[in-house]
Amino acid sequence: MKKPIPLQTLIRNVLIVIILLALILVPRPAAGYLDLAEAEALDIGHVKFLDVAPYYALAAERISWRPDLYEQAGSDYFNGHDYKTAIQFYSLAQQQHALSSDGWLAWGQAFFFQKDAPGAIAVWKKALKQENPDPYVHLYLGEGYENIGNYTGAEQEFEAFLVVYPNSYQGHYQLGLLYAASKPDQALPELMRAAQLNPTQDPPVESLRSALNTAFLSDDRAYQLVVSGQALGALGNWDLAAEAFLNAISLGADYAEAWAWLGEAKQQLGQDGSADIERAIQLNPDSAMVESLYSLYLERQKQPRQALAAMQKAAALEPQNPGWQMALGGAFEQTDDLVSALEYYQNATELSPNNATFWRALAEFSLRNNLDLAGTGLPAARKLVELANKDWQADDIAGQILLDTNDPVGAEALLKKAVQLDPSQAAPYLHLGLLYMETGDRAAAFSNLNQTKILDPDGPNGWQASRLLAQYFP
Repeated sequence: MKKPIPLQTLIRNVLIVIILLALILVPRPAAGYLDLAEAEALDIGHVKFLDVAPYYALAAERISWRPDLYEQAGSDYFNGHDYKTAIQFYSLAQQQHALSSDGWLAWGQAFFFQKDAPGAIAVWKKALKQENPDPYVHLYLGEGYENIGNYTGAEQEFEAFLVVYPNSYQGHYQLGLLYAASKPDQALPELMRAAQLNPTQDPPVESLRSALNTAFLSDDRAYQLVVSGQALGALGNWDLAAEAFLNAISLGADYAEAWAWLGEAKQQLGQDGSADIERAIQLNPDSAMVESLYSLYLERQKQPRQALAAMQKAAALEPQNPGWQMALGGAFEQTDDLVSALEYYQNATELSPNNATFWRALAEFSLRNNLDLAGTGLPAARKLVELANKDWQADDIAGQILLDTNDPVGAEALLKKAVQLDPSQAAPYLHLGLLYMETGDRAAAFSNLNQTKILDPDGPNGWQASRLLAQYFP
């Protein structure tokens, strides 16, 4: 006869069965809430985004009534710069109709940061079709269109954004740049409004405004576009500059200077501009501007002698143009004829004695080649500081020359001034570090070299500072 099972054991067995049934029947939501609790705890502890994201992802899969967690997982992957995975989770949130307006913006950005502008544009276009879309979609979409060269589309989106946010500096500035490439007469009001909204950004606006005012001295619209394109190029916006030159050519296919500048813009963008340069020379071989741009092209092709000949022709066509004299100095420098180079750099300063650009070129030439620093470089640097007393680069150049001419006290004062004028620049810190190494102040040398490395970790100044730190401060 079997011995009866004790009541306590029976109760315990029943409880075990109940627990097992619970684990079988409701594992996912329970586990999901554990994942969610872990994610939220990690969030409070400021753990790295990519450590938190998997917990939100698991919670989203296990708690079917919380599809918003897909977006949270996407946001953490996005903030952790794993854009590919972020795209997947934003897509899952959208499929569950749980994507917020911020999520739509970030989903497109994830594509954009993956260098997939068409994918970003497709997302943002869908975002505009949602109920009460975020107006910032227009701003992002405008940037997307600009990235793929759809400048008309970009203008329309920035215009739409400014209807909602009329006091946006970024909107007015971007629209002003686009107008400068297509309709310069409409660019100035946008740029001026941008400068009013954000005075700290006035320098690029001022350079464009100055160029446009020069352009409007002529009624020739093609000329206005070329001058505007040059200003855009000077700001580094070579894609828009190329668009301006193309628009100028559309108004007159025989405009040699526009073809030459188009070739220059293409080269700046890493493209082959040789056909455009050659077209310009065929159209007007007696244009100083065309010859000077042709000289730049030849220099890039490692043909210094031919480049020199082209620049000599440009200077001969316009002998009173200090810009050509300076460029001719550079061309002679490329051929190692430093005596002739010095003569032309000096010619430029004589033709335009109150222009800091030419004194800078002369001082840098002397410093770069260690040529007559005391007799040429130092006077040029002093004149440069006088003309550009709020430019950190002027003080940095002068400080280096003083250091090389055995005046460490004067050099230190100027280099410190350069740092004060723009603390974000690495070069003056590097030169201060070198100065202190020469004067034996190891603590100051280490501090300035380390700051150089922080400000320019992947650049030439940072690289030099890193080498010095490794060699002298192991």
